[in-house]
Amino acid sequence: MPETPHLNKLLRQTANDQPFAIYDGELISRGQLWSDVQTLAAQLPDQPYVFNLCENRYLFCICLLAAAVRKQICLLPPSGQIAVIEEILRDYPDAYLAAEKPQSSKAPFFQIKAQNSSNSATACDFDWERPTVIAFTSGSTGHPKPCAHSLKTFAISADMAVSALGLSQTRQLIVSTTPPQHMYGLETSVFWPLFSELILYDGRPFFPEDIRQAIETMPYPAILATTPTHIRTLVNADGNWNNLAGVISATDTLSVPLARETAAILGQSPREIYGSTETLSFASRETLCERFWLPYPTVQMNKNHAGHTQIESSHLPNPLPLQDSIHIQADGRFEILGRHSDMVKIGGKRTSLSELNRRLKDIAGVEDGVCFLQTQGANAGRLAAIVVSRLNKQAIREGLRVHVDEVFLPRKIHFVDTIPRNAAGKLSKAELEKLVTELTEAV
Repeated sequence: MPETPHLNKLLRQTANDQPFAIYDGELISRGQLWSDVQTLAAQLPDQPYVFNLCENRYLFCICLLAAAVRKQICLLPPSGQIAVIEEILRDYPDAYLAAEKPQSSKAPFFQIKAQNSSNSATACDFDWERPTVIAFTSGSTGHPKPCAHSLKTFAISADMAVSALGLSQTRQLIVSTTPPQHMYGLETSVFWPLFSELILYDGRPFFPEDIRQAIETMPYPAILATTPTHIRTLVNADGNWNNLAGVISATDTLSVPLARETAAILGQSPREIYGSTETLSFASRETLCERFWLPYPTVQMNKNHAGHTQIESSHLPNPLPLQDSIHIQADGRFEILGRHSDMVKIGGKRTSLSELNRRLKDIAGVEDGVCFLQTQGANAGRLAAIVVSRLNKQAIREGLRVHVDEVFLPRKIHFVDTIPRNAAGKLSKAELEKLVTELTEAV
């Protein structure tokens, strides 16, 4: 892996006239990228922190890099809701907001624009060791927790990932359905192109046909970086996927049945990547033919003094413990048993909520679903479920019964039109608690 003095070479390994991004329907070269970054860096306000709220992925990229040139740190909130931003602002009062259009906040605002010229420049020099990004957890465990990363971490991680996935010498375009403020979207759609020959796509298509059209109309074969939530909608969409070169999935477990549908309908066997906001991605597997996860080269996994699995890697300054319970095989591959925080024990038997959720969403006729442990009433300590489906309760229980023990079947099943997941397909602890309260009070 590259040492700090040589990291600039990663930015210059591709010639300035080579393509870097599709922005506003036009092909942007690497030389144009650096020209845009230098121009923007000279214009940014002189403040230490910036909320990078750009929805356009290319504008997000030049804002992040221009801020790094000015030694400013990008704050990436778990959502773009003003209440969330205002909460973080209390800890970073000298931050300003940057985006394509004004935001309804009292914080200073700076509008991000690209110069849209044919000017070309060489890659900027950066302080690779200095924190460049502070990302915040999605709130699945409560108050958003800040997590700082340097450009060195992102550079080495991207180099590891694209090498492990066989994408180092590939000129393909990354189409992502996840916002760049989320670590998965940031890694795959911004830093992977920056440190390889992959090409950044500035949009974030949401609806199935928009995703299909984005891929179909691109001048290069496209790799779709998405989530199981999105994949469930794509396998039911019409149209061909001729220009699709690969599917990468993260943020939740991709089941074998859904992976099988993906391969049959989209024509690509999906590959999952595994990681977290704290670690970035560090392992992958091809779901249809690999049960166990394979760490990227140089990543080592072992048990710490508390008996929890931790990883050591050249992209991380220190060993980091994982939030999941992991079983490591003799050959270094591993199996994820579930999150420490979502393990449930009923009648002397144990399972994880994530495993129950996966089984629930695998039932034919269930569009979405989540299981939770009831804490009040006669059924306190027993499981319940919230489901988006036209199936009846008995059909859902029978669909689960073939996979889980009787004690883990939900006593109560609530039906809703939609589950309030965020742009990364996750359901935060706060949103789940709010939904459970609303459903319980409605009974």
